[in-house]
Amino acid sequence: MNADEVRSRIDASWKELVELTSSLDHQELATPNKDGWAIKDHLIHIGAWEHWLLALFQGRDKLEAMGAGGTGREVDDVNAVVWELHKNDSVDAAWKYFRAAHEQLTAEVAGKGTEDFERSYSTFFSGDSNGDSEQTPVLEAVAANTYDHYAEHTGWIKEQIGKQASS
Repeated sequence: MNADEVRSRIDASWKELVELTSSLDHQELATPNKDGWAIKDHLIHIGAWEHWLLALFQGRDKLEAMGAGGTGREVDDVNAVVWELHKNDSVDAAWKYFRAAHEQLTAEVAGKGTEDFERSYSTFFSGDSNGDSEQTPVLEAVAANTYDHYAEHTGWIKEQIGKQASS
């Protein structure tokens, strides 16, 4: 996949997520499901993982960029820390965080060429790569934290909306 295709997939999946969530009212965005997650929490979660990816590209501490510095590398633990940090954020604050993270990441990705997405994790760090697979192409992280991630949460949000409507 070339860089333009990567950006196109990011844009298309992002637009689908934004279209879905923009159609919801304040209460739909703020009402938690049985697991305690409101739709606004999905937006913050996505924004946090976009900050992770931005930090990867910039050679900064990825967990610190998410607000989860000092957390172990277990994804569920990281997600729990991010949720705890933002659970009381307003819907407006969630939208602002979500959009700002995406805007920053979009600007970063705009300057990347196909060869950048084909590079391994190890080329983004000097010294210790913090356990990231040294040879894994960064495109896997891009997909996991953008278009694949948006699609995953779009599905969960649709499911949550359906459950809210039937309640």
